Amino acid sequence: MRNDQKARSPVPPDPKAPTLGDVRDRVARSNDLSLIRIRDLNSAVSCVSDLIGEEPDRVLLDLTKIREKLNAINPVAKGISQKRLANIRSDLFAAIAASRLKPIKPVPQRLSEPWQVLRAKLKTKRHRIGSSRLAHYASATGLEAADIDDGVITDFVTSIRENSLHRKPNDLHRQTAVIWNEIAREFPELGLRAVSIPSFRPAPARIDLSLLPDSFHQDLENCLAWSSSTDPFAPDARSRPLAPATIRLRRDQIHAAVSALVEGGIEPGSITVLADLVTVTNFKMIAQQRLKMAEGRENSFNRGLATTLVQIAKEWVKTDDATLLELKRLASKIPGPRGDLTAKNKRFLRQFDDPQVLQRLRALPAKLWFQARRDRKADFRTLAKAQASLAIEMLIYLPIRLQNLVTLTFERHIFLHEGPGAVSTLSIPANEVKNKRPIEFDIPPHIARMLIEYRDHIAPRVLGRKPDRLFINPDGTPKVSQTLAWLIRRMCRRYAGIEVSPHKFRHLAAKVVLDDSPGAFELVKQLLGHENLKTTANCYAGIDTRRAARHHHHLLERMPAESMPSRRRGPKRRNISSEPKKTGRKS
Repeated sequence: MRNDQKARSPVPPDPKAPTLGDVRDRVARSNDLSLIRIRDLNSAVSCVSDLIGEEPDRVLLDLTKIREKLNAINPVAKGISQKRLANIRSDLFAAIAASRLKPIKPVPQRLSEPWQVLRAKLKTKRHRIGSSRLAHYASATGLEAADIDDGVITDFVTSIRENSLHRKPNDLHRQTAVIWNEIAREFPELGLRAVSIPSFRPAPARIDLSLLPDSFHQDLENCLAWSSSTDPFAPDARSRPLAPATIRLRRDQIHAAVSALVEGGIEPGSITVLADLVTVTNFKMIAQQRLKMAEGRENSFNRGLATTLVQIAKEWVKTDDATLLELKRLASKIPGPRGDLTAKNKRFLRQFDDPQVLQRLRALPAKLWFQARRDRKADFRTLAKAQASLAIEMLIYLPIRLQNLVTLTFERHIFLHEGPGAVSTLSIPANEVKNKRPIEFDIPPHIARMLIEYRDHIAPRVLGRKPDRLFINPDGTPKVSQTLAWLIRRMCRRYAGIEVSPHKFRHLAAKVVLDDSPGAFELVKQLLGHENLKTTANCYAGIDTRRAARHHHHLLERMPAESMPSRRRGPKRRNISSEPKKTGRKS
């Protein structure tokens, strides 16, 4: 047992391994650098240590690990600019090179003559910039353009990984290969060889559904078509048709169930119809495989998957009552969410306990709007900034769901009025809302002015006409929800230093209300459009408990001092020495 424990214990770091502290000391003793340069390089070492939260003497000189830590830093959240972080990264690499603790091959500043000739032929800035690193590497190693192949590209990227702090070596690998192939096609007379374009996507976790028989696909399509049918007079019609988003989710859940069965040892060819998924044996195997993937933790997808399979067994397969009862019993054993916020959402809300974070988020729409308005030559970037500004500002003030936000249309959902004292409104009918509850909001005046300017001036400069929908692509096609969600996340991360998805704005709205008014669940329910108060109370009870305790603390602090209980533990002693002594008897 002791030998096993000794074998499993982590290997302690080598005390002789160089660290950033050693880099700092070597640079400070350098005779090749000026005092100003020494100061700048050592400042970069100190800044990196502060950003990653470790002392320089504890940061090993491993470029891969240092790169990962630097990539995880959001400069806006740290109170610095993107350019400042880039300069720190550059100076840190210069300090490592100057310390000579890690051999780094210098990159020649001047290209060899054959590469100069090739680069002179390149017509586009994309090709010149995209091939620059490869050209300098090939010049340093004595290679010509005709020598470039997959092996050279691999060695080039390996050199980048080991001898630089490049942020995204994988992206550089793929981009370099793509651009080199474009150059080879553009100049066939040079005889350049095409290289392989790498893919760094992880292997698919689910099986290819084409491995299943045609009978399964036919049964699946029939089931989904029946589930989404809106004809109430159709024979054996479903009591309530499923929404398109639910149909997509159900297809995804069935794919996950089939993959779990195959991972459990079932041959794909033996899964011929949906009924094969809802036998007691196969249902149990699906549940076990999904629980294994989730490591036994609560998982809303797994719980929803089990519920969907039970519904399919009841509505489509029409299994017998005994089997259905057993399936329900097994589904109840799968741990699901308790109705409150997930740990991820709680971490998201916790960052807003710092008022500076909320202030950065609230200031972001105005910053993006200013940039969009000042663009002299409007293009797709102008449109993206304006749409991101409107989306974020509307989600802050009007926390609607993403599927409703992306489909907003002027004169159908958005009704704007410019007159003095006029009220603009947002109206979404019940049939377009997830829980079939209509949404009605008054649009704040400043958002109404932004919407009018976007519709009448900013968007027409790019589209050539006034848009009908709020979120539209430069080619006139409507934006899809995934694109809009990516745009919101990217702008919030880049300009505000906050990781936020569109749906999390709804949790933030609840926090803002409950911060000001603990216990105001009815107000939160109306704001978010929940169907019943229990959903709201269960979801945000933890937030409200903290706010109620904080309110209690404030009440105690405002109590007058005379009403506070005395802290004396015993009777007050008399100062005997200060009392006059009795010298005689009382006459």
